[in-house]
Amino acid sequence: MSRRLAREAAMCLLYEREINRDAGDETLEEMKDVLQTEKIMEKHGAYIGQVLKTAEEKREEIDARIAKYSHSWKIERLSKVDLSILRLAVTEIYYMQEIPVKVTINEAVEMAKKYSLDKSPKFINGVLGAIYEEKTNEGQAAQES
Repeated sequence: MSRRLAREAAMCLLYEREINRDAGDETLEEMKDVLQTEKIMEKHGAYIGQVLKTAEEKREEIDARIAKYSHSWKIERLSKVDLSILRLAVTEIYYMQEIPVKVTINEAVEMAKKYSLDKSPKFINGVLGAIYEEKTNEGQAAQES
């Protein structure tokens, strides 16, 4: 099973948590059953768990980064699918450095093409591109200090 399917599963779980905030770990347990039949948990269970845990723990920070570059769109007004894709990607960019950023952005755009509106891939690419540029600038500033 591919990492792409694992990303899609993680995004679906983030989406589920967003629309059903009270579900908590019950959702993860239910999804594990589905993912087991697809053999995704065997290979990518640790990745999915890390994404969910980190995205939840760092939610405010992640949402602040998204809000900063989503310009006139408030977090509450973003489509729940787009928000879930963005949260997944920002989690990977900032907290899972072993994953190349270009791969993260490309996968996010591909998920938007598959699961969201026609205008979403361009929007997600723009937001993530700006976030990546900011992260790169932060890293350069830290090296110069």
